[in-house]
Amino acid sequence: MNSSKDSCFTGSQSIQNGLTFLALVALLLTIGCSGGSSMTNPGPQGVSATSQVRIGDAPADRVLSFEATVGPITLMPSSGSAVTVLSGTRRVELSHLSGTSEPLALLNIPAGTYTSATLMVANPEVTFLNSANVVQEIQPAFNQTITINFSPSLTVGSGASVVNIDLSLANALTFDASGNVIGVNLSATSFTISTSAVAGNQNNEQDDDGELEDTTGTVTNVSGTSFTLTVGQNGTPLTFSTDANTEFDDGAALGSMLNTIVKVEGVTMADGSLYAKEVEGVENNNGAEAEGLITAVTGNPATALSLVAQDGLGSGVTATTIGSTLNVNVAGAQYKVDKGSVDTSGLSGGLPSSTFPFDATSVHAGQAVEVESNGAVNGTSVSAEKVKLKQQGLIGVVSGLSGSMSAGPTTFTLTVPSDSAFAVLSGSTTITVFWQQGTNLKNLSSINNNDTVRVRGLVFFTSTGVNMIARRIQP
Repeated sequence: MNSSKDSCFTGSQSIQNGLTFLALVALLLTIGCSGGSSMTNPGPQGVSATSQVRIGDAPADRVLSFEATVGPITLMPSSGSAVTVLSGTRRVELSHLSGTSEPLALLNIPAGTYTSATLMVANPEVTFLNSANVVQEIQPAFNQTITINFSPSLTVGSGASVVNIDLSLANALTFDASGNVIGVNLSATSFTISTSAVAGNQNNEQDDDGELEDTTGTVTNVSGTSFTLTVGQNGTPLTFSTDANTEFDDGAALGSMLNTIVKVEGVTMADGSLYAKEVEGVENNNGAEAEGLITAVTGNPATALSLVAQDGLGSGVTATTIGSTLNVNVAGAQYKVDKGSVDTSGLSGGLPSSTFPFDATSVHAGQAVEVESNGAVNGTSVSAEKVKLKQQGLIGVVSGLSGSMSAGPTTFTLTVPSDSAFAVLSGSTTITVFWQQGTNLKNLSSINNNDTVRVRGLVFFTSTGVNMIARRIQP
């Protein structure tokens, strides 16, 4: 459990308010790393602190993708004139961040307090499973400028910090009597915003205090021992340093990875800068990758997947790709488990194994995967060179837990709603969760039977059931 929280508040505004705030912070960060916008005022006190802003999501049961356009945006300090933080617009997708958060950028935010924000939100898009269990997309007509008052005021300190934003999609949408999404309706319970100091020990960092897990993007600059990564669809540039201890895998190398797609496992240093512990090559500049949720598998062994794209980049990947269904040819593809920071100690057989299989015969609807192609996405079709199992978040009720964490894995049953996207797509409502020594309990002091929790981790389908190795468990 992270105990470094310095401040926390929940919004209490209209539907537009929550969404706009989310976008606000995402875009606020952009000013520190790009030339698209700039501050017109040095801020309340003129002293800047290195800050990192992250966005996370608690999923709605049937939602597969949620995105919106935001901007322009201004911030009002407690004293002084308004600060312009975005003069244009930006597209943000949130549903792939269930149970984790995504770094948006580093910037120097003037230390002090901020009391309100004014911004525009437009064109939300929601992709979900409707009551007939068919993938459906809605695009509510929406375009409005809103002023948001912060209560309490948002405080930025003088030390390196992380601003964390968690959106609850279940409290951000409206539904009809059949459970179909019919609109966007953010409220006081839709967002939780908090700040944390960067962890003093980089080896123990979590997503809310500095860890950068599974950060995928295109390398846009290499300078000496550092490189700049433009992250996925959000397009935020992040600069990482490397040294002799940085591990380069799958063809990645500083001298040759410009314009290629790579994945970074990294940390935030005490001064707020970013350090890459591992850099893995994904594809060259002719290739593409897409991350999303499998909605259907064709053949056994699998020859094709249907995938609702939640993020992606590379050749042929456009803004319209996100939220759409991709038809993925996986004949001859390689299968790999992307462990990230998941603790697999004490699990016999390693990964993959008979208890945790992932190959052409066990890949299953309901799993989160990344498909990598050495060619372009052609409209809604792509041929995969690799299929990687990714972490995903599930919400359910705990049962079958006996005791607490011991020296080895502890298991419990997570029961998800029968009408959730995972249950509908996979045909399973119960998952055996492996709670590891390295599993992060976020905002939890214990786990008990009958608790409703959100678990993020790797999901595997066996011949007898579903197993999940937990990376993080939270309320």
